[in-house]
Amino acid sequence: MNSHEAVKQLLALSAAGLLDAGDERRVGEHARQCPACAAELESLGRLAAGLAALPAPVAPADLVARTQARVAADRERREGYWLSLAAAGCAGTLAAALCVALQDYVGPWAWVAGTVIPSLLGGGAGLMLGSRRRLERSIL
Repeated sequence: MNSHEAVKQLLALSAAGLLDAGDERRVGEHARQCPACAAELESLGRLAAGLAALPAPVAPADLVARTQARVAADRERREGYWLSLAAAGCAGTLAAALCVALQDYVGPWAWVAGTVIPSLLGGGAGLMLGSRRRLERSIL
């Protein structure tokens, strides 16, 4: 890319006052030698001045409260995820220990009961957590 193309990409940033001193000096020197870039820089400068004169939008009054509520809900969701994962691990460990302990007394049905019952309970808990999450999303 030649010097003209490189400076041409910096014209809008220069008009907005967003360049550092070195790049601003480079654009100014090039604009003094190149009438096309000088005209574009002048046009962009008028546009930037017009945009700066526009009133700044006002944020809604409850924006901070809504943002804090969403951040808190996301934090609770993440904590709930880790807690449910830990609870599932504990339940699985307890179910496996129960199956091993009862295998001599009940037989192979202990393994079936030890896998089906926790699976059903875990699925129900997952459905309940999912419906709660949908409810929280509809509130926010």
